[in-house]
Amino acid sequence: MPLLVSVRDLVFRSKIHAAGERLGVALRFAPRGGRLSEAARDLGQGTILADLSEPGVLDEVRATRAAGLPVRIIGFLGHVEVELAGAARAAGVDEVISRGQFVQRLDALLTEHA
Repeated sequence: MPLLVSVRDLVFRSKIHAAGERLGVALRFAPRGGRLSEAARDLGQGTILADLSEPGVLDEVRATRAAGLPVRIIGFLGHVEVELAGAARAAGVDEVISRGQFVQRLDALLTEHA
């Protein structure tokens, strides 16, 4: 299944890209500054990995859900962002994990959802 990654931080983005290459997992990256909901439409069915700390990402999650797209959304954020975690779940994020958990589970997330 296709895997879409929405991360604007270039260092983190390159780390995810390198892991995908190492594992042989094809990744699509949402355009920086582009709309996640549009990239999700192009994805069709699959999984989205999204940095929930990015401005406007929850609005894009809501738009993706409103469009009825058959995607699973896994979001990550700083472990102290408790309020944001609740807002993300309410917006339709299927799984919310800390950035540390995301890094620890990166290989498994990529292989499980690709």
